[in-house]
Amino acid sequence: MVKKDKNLIAYCGLYCPTCYKMVVSGAAQSLKNALKNTHICGSVSDPSKQFKNELNDLISLRCPKVCKKGGGNPNCAIKKCCLSKRVNGCWECDSFKTCKNLTKQFVGNIMKYINNVNS
Repeated sequence: MVKKDKNLIAYCGLYCPTCYKMVVSGAAQSLKNALKNTHICGSVSDPSKQFKNELNDLISLRCPKVCKKGGGNPNCAIKKCCLSKRVNGCWECDSFKTCKNLTKQFVGNIMKYINNVNS
């Protein structure tokens, strides 16, 4: 297993580089870069303006900063809770398994983080 940079683990336990926003944004940027070559497979390609705008919208999903560096949603209840409790993430809170702010997905992310740290 690849060692993860702890600074890139959001308060909710999600690893920022695997977040759908980062994955989709990166894929859209790669596609946009590929489409700059107007001669793809021997044909002339000029994607519509609407398609280019949609790619740009997907690219803009990328957070300019990671969660713990001031990025992400400033109104995130999980982030606000962790900051108020002065914890690095939900995994440091004894009641995270029953927290009203966390969905099953987030609890799963946190359990993965705990298991990876302890293994």
